[in-house]
Amino acid sequence: MSALLALREVGLHYERGGRHVIPVLENASLELWPGEVVCVQAQRGRGKTALLRVAAGMEQPTAGCVWIAGEDVWGMSDRRRSRLLGCTVSWVAGAQPELDVPALDHIAMGLTIRLGTRAGYRRAHEALERVGIHDCAQQHWSELSDFERSLLVLARVFARRSQLLFVDDLTVMLRGEESEEVGRLLASLAHDEGVGVLASVSGVRETVWSDRVALLSCGELMLPTPEPKPRLGKVVDFPGPRGSGGSEKAQSERRRSGRDSVHGVPA
Repeated sequence: MSALLALREVGLHYERGGRHVIPVLENASLELWPGEVVCVQAQRGRGKTALLRVAAGMEQPTAGCVWIAGEDVWGMSDRRRSRLLGCTVSWVAGAQPELDVPALDHIAMGLTIRLGTRAGYRRAHEALERVGIHDCAQQHWSELSDFERSLLVLARVFARRSQLLFVDDLTVMLRGEESEEVGRLLASLAHDEGVGVLASVSGVRETVWSDRVALLSCGELMLPTPEPKPRLGKVVDFPGPRGSGGSEKAQSERRRSGRDSVHGVPA
């Protein structure tokens, strides 16, 4: 079995004003395996998103190389790279979608082109059910709490079935137990389906559901954990009746209370 993602001595520098060079990454190396979750921890503005963009093939590094699914991302044509990334990679973030449509339609868009209308909407329904927000199927993004929005993002990831996920601070606006619940759902996807996940986080608490933690400091990527953490396997606190996270009624009450807050702060 080969690594899904490999970074080899990757560097990234930005020029400012034609005179100054700002180093963002220096000799960053990392391997990510199928079914593994690796969190990159750093403070805001320290290069986490830049690292993920380089690893996802969205930005070309200044030095080093990036391998995805055994292929050198920047050693191929633009067309071949676009096809590889489109079939293999999903970028996961909590940004507001361009169209404020019902949650079910948000997930089904794109699926219906590949699978047909009936099959696309069936998979969208299954994805909402898996993350425990099937009751939000007809609600728009603007009507959802931060917690529900994060779950909707995960539902879309479940539906796409990509091999490699890059998750950029998805839980940063959530409260403690909500952040952990989203993280455990993401970990369950990786462990059950053999998906590789590289996630950026800001705090230590957000790393509890990962297999390994990489620290990014002054452009250098460090892996202080010598052995992967024990995997969560099939034991996951799913929202609603599918897990031990409480009854569906209790979960719905918690989500409704979240709608009365702005970015996780009670009104």
